[in-house]
Amino acid sequence: MLFKMKFGEKIRHLFYWFLDFLKGGKVKKHYNDIKFILENYNTTKSKSKRDNYLLDILNHAAKTVPYYKKYSHFSSIEDFPVISKAMVRDMKNFISQAYVSKKSFEISTSGSTGTPFTVLQDKNKRIRNTADTIYFGEKAGYKLGYKLYYIRLWGGTLRKSKLMSFFQNVETVKSNGLGERAIDNLIVEIKKGVSNKAIIGYASSLRDICFYLNTKDTNPLGVKMKSVIANSEALGYSTRLSLKKYFGIDPISRYSNMENGILSQQILGKGTNFLINWASFFIEILEIDRDIPVKHGEIGRVVVTDLFNYYMPMIRYDTGDLAIIDIDKNNFDSIPVFYKVEGRRMDTIYNTSGEPVTYAVYDLEYFPEVKQFQLIQENQKTYLIKLSIDKNFEKEDKLLNVFHKSLGEDAIIKIEYVDEIPILSSGKRKLTISKLKL
Repeated sequence: MLFKMKFGEKIRHLFYWFLDFLKGGKVKKHYNDIKFILENYNTTKSKSKRDNYLLDILNHAAKTVPYYKKYSHFSSIEDFPVISKAMVRDMKNFISQAYVSKKSFEISTSGSTGTPFTVLQDKNKRIRNTADTIYFGEKAGYKLGYKLYYIRLWGGTLRKSKLMSFFQNVETVKSNGLGERAIDNLIVEIKKGVSNKAIIGYASSLRDICFYLNTKDTNPLGVKMKSVIANSEALGYSTRLSLKKYFGIDPISRYSNMENGILSQQILGKGTNFLINWASFFIEILEIDRDIPVKHGEIGRVVVTDLFNYYMPMIRYDTGDLAIIDIDKNNFDSIPVFYKVEGRRMDTIYNTSGEPVTYAVYDLEYFPEVKQFQLIQENQKTYLIKLSIDKNFEKEDKLLNVFHKSLGEDAIIKIEYVDEIPILSSGKRKLTISKLKL
């Protein structure tokens, strides 16, 4: 691997692992553990490791966490209740009494979908997340030392000093300031130098970049792009094609959250399914309205047990997201993977027959006149499509026909033209809103 890296990249790569070595090699140990568990999933040793991690966190929670002490005589994880974000906000009930005097790290979500949400993590959990990030970055084509353009909402606790950015070779890009001039400047920066490059950012930000490049009839950029990772939302097929055209590499989607970490990710060269991070989490897919596992291939709620956060154990935490899990015999050696991640339940769009069809919003990417868009479900059969148009739009009838096929022939679809779809406090642009009372 190293001989393919530029000199400066090699120095940064080796320097990172040297510093880790001086600190006891903790990141490396976690990295090797993650790699072994996921790449030997069906072996007895991998299964034993996963089972032991689960049993250890359950025992720890039942003995030291106020909320879980009543479950001290559990026989399996199913004896524990499913918890919600609202319940975890009562933080004092979920903090381990064995860790309360130890150093903690505060992780807060932006609160773009409601009240800000805070979780406390111990140092070992933070190291595990770092190792997860390195491992899954490599599976998307990224290596420590590459020039990384990181597009997200920066500010508050999410800051990088100039010195840290230099050593990590990271260029921070503000998603809430990604106008035409900022995109122009970003492309100029990306085209500079001969180093290997990578991008990670919100799917909506990558979509904005592609739309702008499309309007300029831009040619392929001809840069040494090794990795493009989209997080927070799914990527539409049209945006995937544009990213491949301009950057010369297939983009990868990552499913993660702030409170836990990387839950799953697509793997470069392994199709569209998501490798679940079984090394760091125990994940269940439960029915929408009952705490009962769904059959493989059926959509359900993503419920996560974090195997490494001992400061504030989260056992059977309902993420609020929907997904489909199944066995992949072709690309992942019969490992259970996510075939589809629908995203947040509150943002899921349903057709008039009550089936989830959130993917329908991406049909709008096939209309080049549409700069930004949003699909809102008002009730079971009424929908509103908000469009920000770059030029005259004369395809309303075609657009309505496309959406009637996805939403139902009896769907009532309204179109509203707006100047812009606003960016949320999280730095993302919400593509779907559901007002259904589920």
